[in-house]
Amino acid sequence: LEMPRLLSAAWGIIKNMLDEDSRDAIKFVSKAEVTDYVDKEQLPVSLGGNNEAAATNVMDNDLTGASDKKQVTFTASSGSQPSGSGKPADKMSILQISPTDTLTFSVVQSNSESPPQVIKMSNTKDTQVAYKVKTTAPEHYRVKPTVGIIEPGQSVEVSVQLTPGSAVTASRDRFLVQSTQITSPLKGDICEFWRSVEQGKVSEHRLRCKVTMNGSPIEERVEMLNSTLHSPVSGGEDRLVAIESRLKAIQETTERTQRQVRTILTIIQIFLIVIMVYVSYLLYQEYSLLSDTTPKAEL
Repeated sequence: LEMPRLLSAAWGIIKNMLDEDSRDAIKFVSKAEVTDYVDKEQLPVSLGGNNEAAATNVMDNDLTGASDKKQVTFTASSGSQPSGSGKPADKMSILQISPTDTLTFSVVQSNSESPPQVIKMSNTKDTQVAYKVKTTAPEHYRVKPTVGIIEPGQSVEVSVQLTPGSAVTASRDRFLVQSTQITSPLKGDICEFWRSVEQGKVSEHRLRCKVTMNGSPIEERVEMLNSTLHSPVSGGEDRLVAIESRLKAIQETTERTQRQVRTILTIIQIFLIVIMVYVSYLLYQEYSLLSDTTPKAEL
């Protein structure tokens, strides 16, 4: 986005060294053109969009640093109480959150993409409430928006989509919804506000993840497939179909991994070339400056 002229010239040389797929995967655009590729609702305000929360990436999320001083909300089904409090867990919640306990994803195959699920949050307070969504496995999910503000009496829906190839281990994943009341006018954007929030004023609500494949928990389907593959020789056709399906899934996963590796290597090569061009430019500038400042010998 808004690439400098020097790098634009370098890219004109580099792109001729790449294959067609790699060239198509890389786009350099101006602010005026970025809306051709990204919807305004998902684009940060600084780039001409309408989404104040788009600057935060779910990849920055981390559940391991939660403080014991925070008010932690557990669902009633878990039987847990907020840390350091004898009150019922639901009284500690700032937002009404649905689902209350489990996000359920449905897939056709273990490596297929699931339809997006929704976390609905309703603000029943008379003040604005800021929220933030985190996960223990950000590489497994596409979450948008991850942060935002809910007006009094309003609701917000956060889309959560399980990425292909993540279904088998997703049941171990967890989501954390953090929320806090906004009692004074915001200074800066919502991301800056979250960095200044006191730990004790943040409420938390945890959600488990569950994956079903063709209507059954994916763990049962995987166990059934494993038992089929290791069962005595009987029903040969069923075993061959199961083996073929398993091999196809492994092949697709391998091809996807190879494409990702090729893309990463290509990007690394591009950056190395760009750095070399930039260093050459700096050396040229320095040589020109030294040449201009060196006194010429009089004849």
